Amino acid sequence: MTLEHPLAPRGRRLLTLCYESLLLLAISLAGGMLFQLAWPGNGSDAVRRYVEFAYWMTLLFGYFAWCWRRSGQTLAMKTWRLRLVAEGGGAPGWRAMTIRFALALVFYGPLVPVWLWVRHNPDMKWLQWATYAWFALPWLWTWLDRERQLLHDRLAGTRVVLLPIARD
Repeated sequence: MTLEHPLAPRGRRLLTLCYESLLLLAISLAGGMLFQLAWPGNGSDAVRRYVEFAYWMTLLFGYFAWCWRRSGQTLAMKTWRLRLVAEGGGAPGWRAMTIRFALALVFYGPLVPVWLWVRHNPDMKWLQWATYAWFALPWLWTWLDRERQLLHDRLAGTRVVLLPIARD
């Protein structure tokens, strides 16, 4: 797979990330409603907050792991004809998927909460810019990487490849 298909271009990967964020919003809203039905409350209980966080992380990782193990593609990746593969070309293993998910969460996770927080604390505008720089780090890495891979793909041992247009 790796030798058959070229690595995905940066722009296509960024568009996929934007589309993926919309899908994750829908998954998070649906999952949040299910959690609220199962454990009603306002979140003031510390145990409930920890359980909800663990539930949310499991939900998001489950979505990605199921898609990546099944076909190597999430819905956003299918739309933009991208596939996640291991370095050797096959399906990524659990270790690689876990590392990729955790690192992507570290790079992309702070964007929304910091943006929302800065909206209510305008004097902290510098934090918003620092978060944008943090988000850009894996993308800037692609200019240094010999194969233009994102930092979390390089560290996880995965690659995002471009699939050919299907001819019927």
